Amino acid sequence: MSTSWVSRFPPIDGSVSLEPEALENAARDFGKIRHRRPLAVVRPAHTEDVVTAVNFCRREGVPLVARGHAHSAGGQMMARGGLVLDMKSMRRVLHITDEFIEVEGGIAWSEVLLAALARGRTPPVVTDWLSVSVGGTISMGGFGFMSFHRGTQMDHLLELEVVTGDGRRQVCSPTVNRPLFDAVRGTHGQLGLITGARIPLEEAPDAVRMVQAAYGTVSDLLTDMKRLSEGVEVDLIHGFAVEKTAKGVMTRMNSMVPMNLSRHVVDHALQQVSGPWVYNLEMSDLVWSGRTRPQLDVRTLGHLPDLIDVWEMSWREFCFRLPPLILEEEHKGGAPHPELTVFTPLDEAGIALMQSEFDRLHPEEDIGLGPVLFFPLKPEVISAPLLRLPEAPLSFFLGLLRRAEPATPQRIRALLDDNEAIYRRVLDVGGVRYLPDTLPEDEAFWPAHFGPLWQQICTLKERTDPAGVLGSTFGRAAGASLTRE
Repeated sequence: MSTSWVSRFPPIDGSVSLEPEALENAARDFGKIRHRRPLAVVRPAHTEDVVTAVNFCRREGVPLVARGHAHSAGGQMMARGGLVLDMKSMRRVLHITDEFIEVEGGIAWSEVLLAALARGRTPPVVTDWLSVSVGGTISMGGFGFMSFHRGTQMDHLLELEVVTGDGRRQVCSPTVNRPLFDAVRGTHGQLGLITGARIPLEEAPDAVRMVQAAYGTVSDLLTDMKRLSEGVEVDLIHGFAVEKTAKGVMTRMNSMVPMNLSRHVVDHALQQVSGPWVYNLEMSDLVWSGRTRPQLDVRTLGHLPDLIDVWEMSWREFCFRLPPLILEEEHKGGAPHPELTVFTPLDEAGIALMQSEFDRLHPEEDIGLGPVLFFPLKPEVISAPLLRLPEAPLSFFLGLLRRAEPATPQRIRALLDDNEAIYRRVLDVGGVRYLPDTLPEDEAFWPAHFGPLWQQICTLKERTDPAGVLGSTFGRAAGASLTRE
């Protein structure tokens, strides 16, 4: 591909960077596995700059990718030899009331939440890491620990502003231009770039009542998770597998703060646990003054005896906790993360598979002491039609957020190969892949993943991006067109 297009890029109100540091930044993501360097990085000042960039790339045949905070793990937001739109330059709050907040697509959810909290409001669903962009999570999924009964961030939208691959700015919503609204949610910027969103707001809770309990087997943890989520007995559910140590049991999840547990009791309980793992389950209720709901009866839980603690924190404090992956990076430094993220039916077969996997896996030798996460999900509450989920009444998320140490190509390859072996076993019990992980670089993955939706996606691609300008995930170098396979 000719590089002369860089000098022909038209004037914009934002900026165009050819600086090596900016290009190198855009060539990496949080996973640190893949490296795809663009030829230019554009920081748009507003939507019209995005329109200009898309139309230019369409005419010149240049691949284009929009990039937020790049929290993906497999090169999803890279454009080798192309143009990267650094959407973080579009981060304004355009309008806010008690009922909604209207923002640009590059704004971080942390900024959305702070603006809402200033009015005593909150978005309906928050992710466990707020330094990700609105446009990014709506394009990917936007799951939180309340998603098992409240859906995702994609399910709580009043309106979206989108720039399609044919260079048009369009507005869509659940009632206006619904086909485009459905097309851009959960499809990774392949069918349109989200440049703005109107998000509903609701009353923020006063506090969060936290309950954390430790389990000796993954089966016991998932069994309790299944019962609690089926009956919506709590508002938020979050599981975590850690190395079997006293510290792993005695630390509050998403923090370094100790729980109120006796070390003697913990040591005695851990002696009864076979294998190298212990499992924590966080079960939280939102608390509003003047509202009451039955509190969780902790006597019904199947946790290890006496390894349970209860406390409260503010909604703001809860939302701004650092997730395990970020805590790990801060504590140990950066490393490649060959990740696997899947949704698996939360049924007898899914639980048995997890027990088999964790009987085999070792927290240090196989995961590098990286985080391992669980949370439940009811597919029926998800409205984005192109997001693949298990065909089961209830499923759960498994995130193997591996840490590759030593960070050699051989070590990374071995972990990636094991991810794919686990993924095949997840497929056998009716599970699916969640796409921000370290995906295989195999074009055959995509029609297999989307299955009956693949032809619909190809048709939408031809309609919204006929020149194949928009790159993003979809298993290949940015800019390659989808084909009917």
